[in-house]
Amino acid sequence: MKLNLYKSVALCSLLALAGCHDFEEMNTNPNAPVYDPSVMDCGPEGIDIDYTISESALESLKATESALGSIFFNFTYEGLYNDYQTATNLTHDVYAAYNGSNGFLNNSPAYAYNDGWSAARWKHFYDDRTIAEYSQLIKTFWFCNKEYYHNAFYITRIYYAFLLSAQTDTYGDIPIQYYVKGAMPPTENVTYTPQKEVYDIIFKLLDQAITGLHNPPAVDQYSFSAEDDRIYGGKVEPWIRFANTLRLRLALRVSNVAPEVAREQGEKALSDPSGLMKGQEDNMKLIPKRQWITGGNENIFALMFSWGASCVLPKEMEWAYKNEALKEGVDTNGSGFVEKVARNADEEGTIFGLDATKYNEKEANCYLDPRCKILFFRPSPYDPGIKDDYKAEDPNAEYGGYRNGAKEVGSKYTVKYSPMKTNLKSDEMLPDCWWNQAREIIWLGYSESLFLKAEAALRGWGNETGATVAGRLYEEGVRASMDYYGIASDKADEYINHLKGKDAFNGGSREEQLEQIITQKWLAVYPNGNEGWAEVRRTDYPRYLLLPRYGNNSSGEVENTKLIKRVSYPNSESRNPNKPAYTQGTKVWWDVADTMDETGKWKTPDNFR
Repeated sequence: MKLNLYKSVALCSLLALAGCHDFEEMNTNPNAPVYDPSVMDCGPEGIDIDYTISESALESLKATESALGSIFFNFTYEGLYNDYQTATNLTHDVYAAYNGSNGFLNNSPAYAYNDGWSAARWKHFYDDRTIAEYSQLIKTFWFCNKEYYHNAFYITRIYYAFLLSAQTDTYGDIPIQYYVKGAMPPTENVTYTPQKEVYDIIFKLLDQAITGLHNPPAVDQYSFSAEDDRIYGGKVEPWIRFANTLRLRLALRVSNVAPEVAREQGEKALSDPSGLMKGQEDNMKLIPKRQWITGGNENIFALMFSWGASCVLPKEMEWAYKNEALKEGVDTNGSGFVEKVARNADEEGTIFGLDATKYNEKEANCYLDPRCKILFFRPSPYDPGIKDDYKAEDPNAEYGGYRNGAKEVGSKYTVKYSPMKTNLKSDEMLPDCWWNQAREIIWLGYSESLFLKAEAALRGWGNETGATVAGRLYEEGVRASMDYYGIASDKADEYINHLKGKDAFNGGSREEQLEQIITQKWLAVYPNGNEGWAEVRRTDYPRYLLLPRYGNNSSGEVENTKLIKRVSYPNSESRNPNKPAYTQGTKVWWDVADTMDETGKWKTPDNFR
């Protein structure tokens, strides 16, 4: 089953109406001859627009100026969302343990590469976001009136840096020469840029954009309308704060492989006068068209609930929700739990000293994460018409998670597994039933920014450092996550007071403190599998993500005792002799160590090199 996610035709219609005769010759397939007749004398190096265009190309750009807002809207709206179910939900979300996908048993959730699904992500990034939208935008801004479009140019570059980071974290080395300048390579066999250099490009994009937005020319500035910029309404300062927060996220991403670069970039983000995200209003989000167009496109997770509850609570999140706040009986080393699960893949096993099969949230030493009650139903008969009375939910059932690869699949098994708590009868934002068809999705949020600052403090970056600062920011991050879900402050405080892990900030090692930060960040970042999977690979936390799996259909690319490390390049790239010979089991550049030892047991990582 493949979701046909709202592929907009607005851009093509706008360009056609504008009479873009030069662009009819532009080849939008990065795997075919890609000579761009509108660009002359473009070199492969750098990120600056250092080329010229023909007079006819300039006239074509001018003819489409009225469409810039609509193009920017489509660029940011589709972003990481295009064909989300097959391009992301059945790969990144599963690998982050955010999606207990009770279907597709032998497909990508079991590490089988599906070119029909994953190649769509490659195509959308190059054909749609890069060539059709980003290139069109930055060339128009630059060549038509670069002073007037100064702010719009750099805002567009910030969003492209964000998309570029997700692309390289998915595949590793990728073709980016020429494309980053809004041009196209002059040969079919495009060059792959090593991921280290891709990160250098991203940091340069962000540095130039932040500097440029702080120093606009003394002329009136074009501004995206609130209709066209559904993220920040055309306001510059929130875009700078997002850029700073993204910069810190990516600085930490490379901290184990390039610590000096990481510190430099992280401290630039922390010291910028605009700062990081200041509140929930700064969240980088996608708002479904459903909110402003009757019958518009749906929130993908609510839609998947309507397909027989095809997304359910993952077992790993069940463990975290039930155990992150245990006051007693917790084995902080987790060794017994790891060994038992590694030996007995088919057993539910004990979870850090707690028998999950006998879990009772009414016990004095158990405290269920309040986010679980908002995001997931208790195991109940499947009812796609559920509204706010939740008559189908069994109030006495314990929340149950699904381990990917288990054979019980389909809506009839929601009596065993917890489906996502979804209201399909209206678009009303209910306080205790999170998902509906108009619900936004967060790509980078305020709570994450606080966890990023907490880790930076552990690493000694910036003016506020050390365990005390990190512990305070850790708790603030948890509160911000609770606040986002509308959980009352007293309930958030009660949860934090029960957190066993917070004791690590009072005498624990930096590694123990980092584990607490990343585990809570993993819970807060849900359901953004792009980021969740990246952080699992970088830090090897949370330790809830354990092996062995029930199934591994990678044809030997991923060892049975290891986690998947990247998505394969599309089959169409096979004819390019420059394509690297990586497999899904090959670590990306910033992933410096395997999570599991040779027997499949989780091992304590070293994240402070």
